[in-house]
Amino acid sequence: MRVDPVELAVALAALAPPGIVTGARLITPDDLGVLHGEERAAVAHAVPGRRHEFASGRVLLRSLLGTSEAIPVGPTRAPLLPPGVVGSLAHDKMVAVAAVSRDPAVMALGIDVEPTDPLPAEMARVILRDDEEALDAHLAFTLKEAAYKAWSAVGGRMLDHHEVRLSLDGASFTATVLPAERQLRGRFATVAGRHIALVVVA
Repeated sequence: MRVDPVELAVALAALAPPGIVTGARLITPDDLGVLHGEERAAVAHAVPGRRHEFASGRVLLRSLLGTSEAIPVGPTRAPLLPPGVVGSLAHDKMVAVAAVSRDPAVMALGIDVEPTDPLPAEMARVILRDDEEALDAHLAFTLKEAAYKAWSAVGGRMLDHHEVRLSLDGASFTATVLPAERQLRGRFATVAGRHIALVVVA
């Protein structure tokens, strides 16, 4: 199924509050040619698909930031963004999505994109808590991944899927990190055959 990046970009923009810029880009090997040397070195030994994802993600981030500078890989493998910028990047095998902000009131962002294909029952059990069984497992995975990225960006520890409890309210959701009861809030949409989610830590 072909992905429409414009449709995804419009949906992401609708999820984002003021001060946050979002975007989407199809993954293409054509983007390899515009990588900086240090970026190319970071994925020199990766399989071709991973190199394509990395390159399109960097092109997308640069377009959102309005820069031509390299975006290195940070110590947690997340993009090392310029000072004063927070952001998050995600991709599936066909499309990359990203969110960035220069607003000093925004501490962290978390974004994710996943296809809407149903997950196998055994994988669903890994993702869903007993009190989340009514949720679609792939949607729940998307929301928890976005929450985890934001949580990790503010120094949070590694989490198991069952350590995050989801609560949905329309297009909004709360991801509660257990046992600390720390709440992360975000919004989500299902569009162009994809679940997308954005978490903002203010």
